[in-house]
Amino acid sequence: MSNEGPFIDGFITATILIASLHGLLLAIILLLYKRLKSKSNRYLAFAILAASVVLSLEIVYYFDIEDRLPIIIQYLPIYWRTAIPVFILYFILYLINPEHQLRSFEKLGVGFIALEIFLEILYIPVNIFSVDDSMIEYLEQILVAAEGLVGIVTCFLFFGLAMQKVKNYQKYLYNNYSTTQDKSLGWLIPFLWMNIGITILWFMSYLIGWFGYGAAAEVSYIAVIIGLGLLLYCIGYNLVLRYDWFYVVPIEIEYVDESQKNKLSSKTNLYYQNLIRLMQDEKLYTDVELTLQKVSEQLGISSGYLSRIINEKEHKNFFEFVNAYRVQEVKRKLVDKEYLHYSIFGIALESGFKSKSTFNTVFKRMTGYTPSGYQKQTI
Repeated sequence: MSNEGPFIDGFITATILIASLHGLLLAIILLLYKRLKSKSNRYLAFAILAASVVLSLEIVYYFDIEDRLPIIIQYLPIYWRTAIPVFILYFILYLINPEHQLRSFEKLGVGFIALEIFLEILYIPVNIFSVDDSMIEYLEQILVAAEGLVGIVTCFLFFGLAMQKVKNYQKYLYNNYSTTQDKSLGWLIPFLWMNIGITILWFMSYLIGWFGYGAAAEVSYIAVIIGLGLLLYCIGYNLVLRYDWFYVVPIEIEYVDESQKNKLSSKTNLYYQNLIRLMQDEKLYTDVELTLQKVSEQLGISSGYLSRIINEKEHKNFFEFVNAYRVQEVKRKLVDKEYLHYSIFGIALESGFKSKSTFNTVFKRMTGYTPSGYQKQTI
């Protein structure tokens, strides 16, 4: 007899239980650690806590041992899969803008959570008032299917909305800042894609089970649970090593009036020429914290108007526009004998770059070479 089955069961159990305890600890840290206390992190803690509870209960369901739990625990409506995507969206909304007011559609998340709680509560009358075991089993299958459908729909809607919010925010940054360090939420994009991937796998598991392939559905759903556990590990890893991701609250987005967006005056060319003069003669790009607002104030026009000029004349956003000048400055200094005693990153700092990783990425994108590769080619 092979020991492979018990070994796999033991491995899955240990992985999920540790992930669940890991998530519980993370939630406590986010809620109680003074430096991490914020409205956004509170919602992240709620999402992690919901994931931890789901993982713990999945172990119980996997081994079919729910009957061993106290009766109050068995029927306690705490299996909130819908809370995970809803609270992650709220985490992102309040991270972007701590003063955010939830819109009508965003408030629907609470309704989805309430619906799942209602379906959980329905297990009580089903088990109390049903006349026989076959009826109980039939009604419970309906409730399980309904809960799964509600959870999947909620995940697709709210993870999708969260992704849209992050991408809009990133677009805002590149339109308004020449340096995005300590402001970017780009790290959330792979995190959200992982969640969407897990949701797709869950949906496939749901469909497979619906068409009667129970064993295959069980295997794919185990993959979903393991994926959820791995997400908790990833969050914990980043919380320990990159706590600034959870601590730094980005600036509030100021939305441009769309009705004024397309209105350019006859002085556009003059403003554009003044902009080029400021960049070339006064080398504004060497200011590591240069923003669209700073430049617009020097030109005496609004930041939205300046953004429009850059988009139309240069076909670039503000980030690309400013960093193109910085890259040109680096290229010039790399072949200038006066800067031979400078390190490459020292030259980058002199030219307005703040982050080595950003410098390397931008330089490679704009020239096709690494900074060191470009220097070797030209000297």
